[in-house]
Amino acid sequence: MKRQEEVVMLRRKSQRILQWFFSMLLLALAALVVKKMGFGGPNKAQVGLTASFATIFLVQRISRARVLISYGEVCVINAIFKYNVALGVVAQVVIDNRGNLKLKVAGGEEIYAAAYSGSLIDHYVGSSDRAAQAIRQHAKKQTTAPHDSVVRRRLAVSWLSEIWLVAAAICAIWTALGNAVG
Repeated sequence: MKRQEEVVMLRRKSQRILQWFFSMLLLALAALVVKKMGFGGPNKAQVGLTASFATIFLVQRISRARVLISYGEVCVINAIFKYNVALGVVAQVVIDNRGNLKLKVAGGEEIYAAAYSGSLIDHYVGSSDRAAQAIRQHAKKQTTAPHDSVVRRRLAVSWLSEIWLVAAAICAIWTALGNAVG
């Protein structure tokens, strides 16, 4: 019988709030740009749209950093890369002197968790400490030997973020084509 996996997601609530706040703010600014500049005039709103969409992409990408813990594995998702590590291989979960959460693997590799980078507020709230404790507890529960001791690193895919990148690319091409013709 296959064990049903329960995935625990560790992510700061403030990141979610800021992610959506800045995304909505930038969308409102993009709408203002379109209204004030128009598409046919000399100022061309496409440049403003490209900048807005590219910034939304960056905000979404950075803010979607998180740590996932499932049975037998911890997955650290940063802005660009995703690291999968068997829980049995995690030697230490530490908070460095700047408040950053890091996983030290038995092979000596160190994985930085961008979702829990230190901040002044975190010093008082302690979200990095709570995340480290949650990872340690799941690592203690690990009863089976790890299948592999390799840290698997892949590109992180965030479809919501990628949509904004595609929108920025379309606006950039639209701007380039408009400048070439006119």
